[in-house]
Amino acid sequence: MFVLYSADVIKIVASHGVCIHAYADDMQTYASCTASDQQSATSRLLACVADIETWLSSNRLKLRANKTEFIWLDTRQQLAKLNSEPLQLKGELIMFLEKFVTLALLSTAN
Repeated sequence: MFVLYSADVIKIVASHGVCIHAYADDMQTYASCTASDQQSATSRLLACVADIETWLSSNRLKLRANKTEFIWLDTRQQLAKLNSEPLQLKGELIMFLEKFVTLALLSTAN
C-alpha cells in the first residue's frame, strides 16, 4: 500500500526540484545548495512539504509536523554562514538538528 502512495509523493517532490529517498515506511526530502542560496532551497523545501501535506490530507492521511526534522550538512565554515532560525511548519517550530541518524549512520554537524 505504501508503494502506491509514495509514487504520487515522489512526483510532487520532483515538481519542486527537490530530491527524495523513499524507505519502507518513511521518506526524506533534500536539496543541495550553496550558502548564498539557502533561502531559495528552504522555500522550495517548505513549498514541497506544503504540497505533500495537501496531498496527504486529500487521501485521508496526516503529516506529523512534530516528527519533521531539518539539518544542514557542510563544513563548519560554510555552516557559520547560514541562517539557523527554526522553520515553521503547521504552527510547529522545526529546529535545525546538530546530530541525526539515518539507516544506522550517525552524523554530527561538528
